[in-house]
Amino acid sequence: SRARRRAAGAMGCSTTLAVLSFNTFLALTTLPPYIVAKASVLISCVKPLNPLSCRRRAVTNTTCLCWRLLWNLCCWIGLEVDGLREFRQSLGASGKPAVIVSNHLSFLDTLLLVPLTPLRRVADVKMFVSSHLTKIPVLRTIIGVMGHVVVPFKPGNRLGSFELDRELMAVRQQELEDHVRAGGIAAWFPEGQMNTGDPREVATFRAGGFALPVRVDVEIWCAAFTGNSDCWPRSAKAGGRPSRIRGKIFKLCDSSWAAVAKEAGGPGAQDEKQASMFLANHAHDLVQRAVSELAAEAPAGAPVDPLRQSLLQ
Repeated sequence: SRARRRAAGAMGCSTTLAVLSFNTFLALTTLPPYIVAKASVLISCVKPLNPLSCRRRAVTNTTCLCWRLLWNLCCWIGLEVDGLREFRQSLGASGKPAVIVSNHLSFLDTLLLVPLTPLRRVADVKMFVSSHLTKIPVLRTIIGVMGHVVVPFKPGNRLGSFELDRELMAVRQQELEDHVRAGGIAAWFPEGQMNTGDPREVATFRAGGFALPVRVDVEIWCAAFTGNSDCWPRSAKAGGRPSRIRGKIFKLCDSSWAAVAKEAGGPGAQDEKQASMFLANHAHDLVQRAVSELAAEAPAGAPVDPLRQSLLQ
């Protein structure tokens, strides 16, 4: 009917306006960290960057603060994250290094995890990032100065193929492990790629990355999200659609070694392969449970109750 067509047209216009506004705000809030990163690159010609450089910390902290502002500006995107206060207060409280793992729904996931991380520790985080992000000029500069670890996919892969260069990946994994041994924080998406199916079904967690918490005693934190792919669909070039994003961040364990110990029902840390699979499956099951609970609580069209003030704190 004519009324339905008008309603559909109005909805299309509002979605277009939302996407345009989101990407305008994203560009504006990414500009300051890019300027700081570019200045850091220029200064590195005289004084090289090192892992503990205050310039790295300046870029990471600026990005965190600016992207917090982004989410506060985008009032048409509802954002609620359970466990955020505890995460910000307790990350690293055990005195151990930490790892953070999350389900992977959208390009939006990194735009969420960075500002959600406590400002006091965000500069200590190194993430595995996809190599395609290093082909985007502005992000390439920011990622390079932050010192994140690029996942090396084999060149010439057919479309949809994510085959790794295993030799180079072993080098990158060692780089991340060394960072954690020095007291840092590692973060990655253990599904290995964005979810291409039902966003309520978390794909298998690859066990390879969990060799790190078997070799190094760490806290393990998990993040579960729903609604990210509604805001920024995997196939879309731009995000920012009106949506409701629900998340939950929780601690899996204070000690990865204790979690895999035979006394706790694990296989023991001596068998690295079995222990890695045990942690991967355990983390997957808990993230899947959280995703299912969040999806049940936030059906499509549910009222938006955005969490704003805590993102700026």
